[in-house]
Amino acid sequence: MFYREVGQFKTSYAADQAIFPIAQDRWFVIGLIVFGFVGVPLFAGQYLYTEVLIPVMILSIAAIGLNILTGYCGLVSLGTGGFMAVGAYAAYNLALRLPETNIILVFLFAGLMAMLVGLLFGLPSLRIKGFYLAVATLAAQFFLEWAFARVKWFTNYASSGSVAVGKIELFGLPIDTPMKRYLFVLAIVVVLALAAKNLVRGRLGRMWMAIRDMDIAAEIIGIRPLHAKLTAFAVSAFYIGVAGAL
Repeated sequence: MFYREVGQFKTSYAADQAIFPIAQDRWFVIGLIVFGFVGVPLFAGQYLYTEVLIPVMILSIAAIGLNILTGYCGLVSLGTGGFMAVGAYAAYNLALRLPETNIILVFLFAGLMAMLVGLLFGLPSLRIKGFYLAVATLAAQFFLEWAFARVKWFTNYASSGSVAVGKIELFGLPIDTPMKRYLFVLAIVVVLALAAKNLVRGRLGRMWMAIRDMDIAAEIIGIRPLHAKLTAFAVSAFYIGVAGAL
């Protein structure tokens, strides 16, 4: 233990329900965010941006989504790669066919499409768990890979089967350098991480944790496991889809 909570009294409901109730946690997170936005650009080079920082942050968004499903709700999923592909192709096609769409809307659309696909595969899998749920999500992974490889519309009929994005702009400002892309992705990571933190400490998060610990006991006290599991599938797929779009 690096520090203790001695002397830090919570005298209001707001203080007790704070995202980071311990002062050391708050200052550490604030310092880490400031260092990410201000400190890293002072010394990072192109290799560090493109090969280390940006991929790590993109995968961290997918990890947050998977943690919601597996860590908080206790459901095993092996279809993360497929849902990332859904987000990637959804963002590519929206930006290609509606080039004037704001980049934020593109990423939100990618997350929503991944959410819909997650709900599609999650609905028939709600009454199974453990190894059987892992196999069902693995089947979703293989099906999505097959669909994207066979349906050429997703890749705009490219002969190579791969896609490439054009220039990226945010409110007219070009994101055309590794540092700008790093800052853009970092801002999305911070927003989504705080949103996930708020989500899991609320009513929905407590429902997920109750189902994870003992779903039968959770159902006895009034929690609807199928509804909570479906919500976890949707939120997890949304995060993973946004990661794939990035």
